[in-house]
Amino acid sequence: MRKLLFTWLFALICQFNYAQTDEISLTYSPASLYRFEKWVDGSHDGQTKYFILGAFNLDYYRYINTWLKIGVNLMYDKVISEGTGDLQYYTFPPTTSVIFDYRSTKSTFVIAPQVEFEYLRNPKFRLASGLSFGYGKERHKNNGGLNYSVDLEGFTYHINLLSFKWGNKHGLTGHIGAGHKGFVNLGYFVRF
Repeated sequence: MRKLLFTWLFALICQFNYAQTDEISLTYSPASLYRFEKWVDGSHDGQTKYFILGAFNLDYYRYINTWLKIGVNLMYDKVISEGTGDLQYYTFPPTTSVIFDYRSTKSTFVIAPQVEFEYLRNPKFRLASGLSFGYGKERHKNNGGLNYSVDLEGFTYHINLLSFKWGNKHGLTGHIGAGHKGFVNLGYFVRF
């Protein structure tokens, strides 16, 4: 009986491992959270340069069964702002103003476990939705009139409303969603 149970358990584990597939994708989002922040805030007086890198995402997934996969996401984004600022000192009676050049950078790194559900599974085209919830670290650094560096950390999320994969073992991938990955992503995936 013990040999039969061991053989059955071994066959089940082998079948479970054989059925699993790994997937890695690299995507880029020009519509990242920093871009959205710029759309909301607009430009400031004296700002001469504003560069947004965009969100780069590296995703790893492992299929649990034919329609459900779990994995992890790594995301990096950066923004650089340069210009001239005005720092005012209020003294009695006159007001003194100091004009200075500044360079401000913000960068974000996120690591987040994620789950994705595939609801359309054609061999060459797949549609899915998913959720990611993880930990993010953001570094602010200012050089110029106010010199400082601050690290912020906390939890972050991404709701993947629509994800597509076009190709069998490798091909084009894209996402539409809201959260740390950006609003629209395009990239390349490999399944092995």
